[in-house]
Amino acid sequence: MIKKNKLYFAVFFTAIILAYFQTVRIDSPNYELKLKRHNSIIGNSIEYPYKYRLLNPYITNIWFTASKIVMPERAAFILAYFIQNILVYGFMLFALFWFFSLWFDDSGTLIAVLIYTVLVSLSLTGYDTLGDMTTAGVMAVGFIFIVKDNVKLLYPLIFISAFNELQSILLIAFYFFAKKSNQRDKKVWLNSILLVVLFVIAYAIIYLIRGGQAGGGDVQWFFSKDAAFNIEHKDWIALWFLMIAPLLYFGVKDFKAKPEFLRRSTLIVLPLFYFIAFFFIARLREIDKALTIFTILIPLALYSLIPKHIKTSSD
Repeated sequence: MIKKNKLYFAVFFTAIILAYFQTVRIDSPNYELKLKRHNSIIGNSIEYPYKYRLLNPYITNIWFTASKIVMPERAAFILAYFIQNILVYGFMLFALFWFFSLWFDDSGTLIAVLIYTVLVSLSLTGYDTLGDMTTAGVMAVGFIFIVKDNVKLLYPLIFISAFNELQSILLIAFYFFAKKSNQRDKKVWLNSILLVVLFVIAYAIIYLIRGGQAGGGDVQWFFSKDAAFNIEHKDWIALWFLMIAPLLYFGVKDFKAKPEFLRRSTLIVLPLFYFIAFFFIARLREIDKALTIFTILIPLALYSLIPKHIKTSSD
C-alpha cells in the first residue's frame, strides 16, 4: 500500500509536468493567438461558442492583471496561463485519481492516471485546450457522484460547468444510463429533467450577460463545417485508432464481469455522443475534446490488464 501523501505528490508532480509542457510547447509559441482570443473573450467581442466559455479566461485574467503590475505583458500573460495550467491539470488529475480509485487499489489507480497523462500529451492538438481539460475533470467528478449515488452534488457541478463548456450537459446522459434500472425509476427521470432545466437556466444567464446567439445559423454552420472537415481531413483516423483501439480491445474482454457504469457508458453514451455526434459537431483531430472516452475506457481495460490491482470490497 502506497502512502497517500506519496500518491498525491506523484499526481501533483504529474500535473506540474503537464502544465509546464503546455506552457512551453503550446502557450508560449502561440502567444499572439492566445492573447488575441483571451482579450476578445474578456472584451466580449468573440463569436459563439467561445463567447460562452468563460471559466478559465476570467480566472486567468485575475493572474494576468496582477502580474502586469510587476512585469511586461508577454511574461505576465505566460505566467498567468502557467498558473492556470497548474490549477486545471491539478484539478483534472486529482479528479481522475479519485474516480479511478473507486475501482482499483493505490498502485492500479496511479497506473491509470499515468496512462491518462500520456494520452493527454498526445491529444494536445490546438492552442486553446484548458476548457477541454477542465471538462475532463468535471466529467470525472460527475462520474464519482453518479457511481456513489450522490445525485444532489450533480446540481451545483452542472450549473458551474455550464460556464466552461457545453459538453458537461452529457453528465445527465451518463447519469440516466448508468444503471439499467434507471429507465424505470421516477426519481432518475425527475432528476434528469431538473438537471437539464438547471443547465438551460445557467446557459440563459450566460446569454443574458454575454448576448450573441447559441443556436440557429451558428449551430447549422458548425454542424456542416465540422462534418465536411472530418470527411476531407482523415488524419484523425490514425490518431483515434492509436489512442482508442488498444484500450477498446482489452476493455471488451470479459465485458460482462466489469462494473455496470463502465459497461453501459461504453455501450450507450460513448457511441452516441463521442463517436457519432462528435463527427458532426467537432473536428475529430482535436481529440482533447473527447477525453471522457479515456476516463471510461482506461479503467475498463485495466480490469483485464491488471486484475490483481482491482479493488475488493474489503479495501
